[in-house]
Amino acid sequence: MRTLITTGWAQRRARLLIAAAVAAVGLGGFAAMSLTSPAPARSAVPHDAQQCAEPYSSTRDPSNPLALPSPPGADPLNGAQFYVPGPRKGAAAGAIAQLVGLNPNIMPVDESWADFQQRLTQGSIAAKLAADKGLAFKVAMLSKIASEPEAQRISIFSMGGGPGAIFAQTEKVICGNIAADPGSIMAFNTYFLHPTLGGCANASQVNAYMPTFKRQISEMAAAIDKRPALILAEIDALGSSACIAQHGGLPAWEAALKYEVSTFEALPHTAVYVEGGYSDSNSVGYTVKALNAIGVDKIQGFFTNDTHNQWTINEINWATKVAKRTHGAHFIVNTASNGEGPKLNPHPTTQGVEDLCNPPGRGLGPMFNTNTGRPYVDALMWTHPPGNASGCGGGPSAGVFWVPYAIGLAQRANQKLGPGFPSQAY
Repeated sequence: MRTLITTGWAQRRARLLIAAAVAAVGLGGFAAMSLTSPAPARSAVPHDAQQCAEPYSSTRDPSNPLALPSPPGADPLNGAQFYVPGPRKGAAAGAIAQLVGLNPNIMPVDESWADFQQRLTQGSIAAKLAADKGLAFKVAMLSKIASEPEAQRISIFSMGGGPGAIFAQTEKVICGNIAADPGSIMAFNTYFLHPTLGGCANASQVNAYMPTFKRQISEMAAAIDKRPALILAEIDALGSSACIAQHGGLPAWEAALKYEVSTFEALPHTAVYVEGGYSDSNSVGYTVKALNAIGVDKIQGFFTNDTHNQWTINEINWATKVAKRTHGAHFIVNTASNGEGPKLNPHPTTQGVEDLCNPPGRGLGPMFNTNTGRPYVDALMWTHPPGNASGCGGGPSAGVFWVPYAIGLAQRANQKLGPGFPSQAY
């Protein structure tokens, strides 16, 4: 299967993603970054001491990397309870709070989703919902999203991305989690390479960024320290790398990814998966070669479908072929918005395979599940919050939680794996 993302489309998509990210965070955090001239490396400032407890050992158990209470067996995520944020931190939970007349920005950081959900059934809020069926419907739909684990993104835009910023943002997220949802495990996705370098970087551009990149990754690792965490490394790492390969930058790109996953894997209690693309773009052979170069056999595995909506079964079938040629690497499938499958573009070679600009008619896909019955599939999960706008095709800026779109996803929620599989709406 040949790669369907052409150079022209990859370049346009890179510019689109960067422009959308700038719109989402403001120009201040992006001023030092450039597609053609990555920011020069700067020395990391001394890190503050850890701001909250980390009562975990310094010893890594390869058979139980997340230090779960019960041995997980072959799947390191089996039995893990991931962070489900309340209204102060959760996109959907915060939207619900606003709908019922509360300000999530001043709500307690330690109010969990479970606590807030209880509050929705009591007092004046319950009365308001009982009297307004339209409001009650919106809350019910958004609750489908709010009740699922939410991966927290750490990127070049976190607190501006300067020295000490990545450490501070990661520490802030972890300590908020501990306060709001004690005993749960953080799930992080990272986004450093692609928004800085774009989708067509050459080797010199990647190498010029490496000192800054290493500082950012090292800061994030220092903040996680001994705490358990799931790391979903680098959105768009391989799925949008075809143009990088065409410009001779792939070996340097792979080296950067190898540094990142090796750094996180060296921590006592992390489970690390690197982005491995999607079934409808890169070939099995291309993906296998890249993952082997990154050292996927030294980490827990890879994850797929992270920015796409391809059917779950198609991802499983494709990724299983990849797994068998990468020393049996396990994988996670993102199911955030693939409950109705993808909206395919009419001209994939020039437009990209899928419509990724807030495509209409999509639905929430299968909820978090480690009991997949398939030997290489560690989990089906939402690797990003469903309902975040794409920054194109109408709607708000990229990364902004778009309530009408999120409600539409929830209305069409479906746990079926693909065409021909039974519909399992929820």
